[in-house]
Amino acid sequence: MGYLVDKFDRKILRELQANNRQTQDQIAEKSGMSASAVRRRIERLRADGTIIGDVSLIDPARAGVTVITSIRFEHEDRSAYDRFAQLMNDAPEVSQCYMVSGEVEFVVIAHMRDLSHYEEWMATYLLDEPFVQRAHTNIVYKRLKYTTAVPLC
Repeated sequence: MGYLVDKFDRKILRELQANNRQTQDQIAEKSGMSASAVRRRIERLRADGTIIGDVSLIDPARAGVTVITSIRFEHEDRSAYDRFAQLMNDAPEVSQCYMVSGEVEFVVIAHMRDLSHYEEWMATYLLDEPFVQRAHTNIVYKRLKYTTAVPLC
């Protein structure tokens, strides 16, 4: 089992999730630790895989249309799941793909230039796959909340 984050790690992680361009001195001041302690902890959190990346977030609305598609399979088997996983990993438009419980097998969040691009994507990645029974798509027209921060309760 990996290292569990403690209350000091949580303070650091909250700050990094809010703004990972802060200096270690700024994080130290906000978290009540020394800058060297913050540095050591950040290095460990990266090394142990708690922090998996540092990115710049882009407003999806500036890139085009966001779609959320629910996929129901005709039949469920390992080869269908593996094929679908490969398709979604190969699709540059897909930013998130979740295997879920309930009425559908997968939920996909993707970003398209426009609706014509979405139609092409559907034809390329879903329509010809025999295991796909139904794809239900919602087009996002307004985002009410968006965060990538993982709550650290």
